[in-house]
Amino acid sequence: MYITDVEDLLARRQSMRLSDHALREAHKESLRASDIFHAIFNGRLLEHYPDRERVLIAGPVPQLDLDVHVVCEYSDPVELVAVTIYIPDRPKWVNAVLRARGPQPIIRHGDAGG
Repeated sequence: MYITDVEDLLARRQSMRLSDHALREAHKESLRASDIFHAIFNGRLLEHYPDRERVLIAGPVPQLDLDVHVVCEYSDPVELVAVTIYIPDRPKWVNAVLRARGPQPIIRHGDAGG
């Protein structure tokens, strides 16, 4: 199954829950369960991992004026599970929706020998 957007993801599930891990990670960031749900319902799909049946959603947390990332698993046909949540930061993310490029190899021109 290929998920195209958050609405598509939510329309296929009857319920949604937060994993214990997601709740612990949210607590570390001073976020509440309602913040996670808000981010999911008002976010957008950034990445889809079909082999793991997961998606990455970037969504807003209004009172903090920032976006968070929520990884959701859709392997259960009835229930969507928020697996983890984090605040995207450097060096992996340029901003909430743009992944940073990895280290670039150094290419040497004109090296003699070899």
